[in-house]
Parts: sequence; structure tokens; C-alpha cells
Amino acid sequence: MDSLGEKMKQRAQDLSELLGPNFHVAEGISDGPMSFSSAVPHGNKGSRRGTVMMTRIDLGNKVFLHASDIQLLDAATIDLIIAWQPDIVLAAGPPLYIETLPDEQRTVAWQNGLRLAQNVDILILDHHLMRDQQGPAWLEALSVEAGKQVYCAADFMGKRRLLLEADRTKLYETMPVPTPWHEEYAKGLINAEEYISADNFSLS
Repeated sequence: MDSLGEKMKQRAQDLSELLGPNFHVAEGISDGPMSFSSAVPHGNKGSRRGTVMMTRIDLGNKVFLHASDIQLLDAATIDLIIAWQPDIVLAAGPPLYIETLPDEQRTVAWQNGLRLAQNVDILILDHHLMRDQQGPAWLEALSVEAGKQVYCAADFMGKRRLLLEADRTKLYETMPVPTPWHEEYAKGLINAEEYISADNFSLS
């Protein structure tokens, strides 16, 4: 766990305490239809954010691969995904909302996304990519360049896109929360039901 970021180390510790002897490190092993990658960069190689693990699931007639938080910023990770020959890939796209993300890394993410789209049947990019209003335009441009649709998770599920993080400022203006709300929510004292069911907002 030395390559994990501090937050992920804490999550691993919490899971270890919760699961006890049922907690296992899965990096680099296979178990039945599931295979787990060795550690890959959480973003660009050498990032202070540490590493993540990818999961390959053989469904019999299809192979699904979850490329957690790779952000398309490391070419070697894309090589590994392609070598695993998945039919469907769900991955985190690049964090375009980070203003300090260098143009070089933005170009790398584009090239890696295009290469991935051209080598798998279905590519779903979400997470960081859809945290910003640039995301949908980037996704559309990548689809045009690849000559095939590249999906976000909502598109793939046939759901309406709800860019909650991208619209955070507007949502707080239309649905303000009282000062202690976040602390009470974190403690489980309240829930978000009144906001989810608000007239001007729907998850359907």
C-alpha cells in the first residue's frame, strides 16, 4: 500500500478493520472470471495521488474492464487495457476543470482516449471528465474523431445527463442549504431527500 495516496490508505485501513481476515490485496491476481491489474498511476505517472487498480471481468461472451480513475494520462496504462482485450471499458476521463493541467497532458489524454476508442467496442468515459461543462464537448469531439460514439455513463444507461458537479454553483443558488447541513449530513443526521425531490430537480 506504499504507492497509495493518503486518502486511499485511510480507506484501505477502514476496510481492513471492517472486513478483518476477509480483506485481501488483489493486485496482479486472478480469481475465476475476475482479474486485477498491478498498480497503475492515479492520473499521470509519478503523481502524488498514488496509484489505482483496474478490474477485468470475463462475462463469457463479453469482457468488461473498469479502469478506475486512470484519467487517460498514462500511455502504458492504455497499453495494458488494450492487451487485456476488453469489449467494454469504463474509465475516468481527464480532469479538464483543473486549470493548471498542462496542455501537454491534455494532449496525452486526447491521444490515449482516441487510441482506446479505436481498440474497444464500447468506451465509457466519466468521473473527472463530466465534472465540468467542457466534458460533454470533449466527449462529442472524441466521438467525431474516433468515428463512433464514446459514451458517458448516463448515455450508456439511456439516462438524462445530470452534471451535478459542473452545475454546483447554480444548484447551491437555487437550492441553498443551511450552514451546518454538510456536517450533519456527514454524521448521518439528515439526508438529501428534500433536495432530490425538489420541483426544479429530478434524478429520473
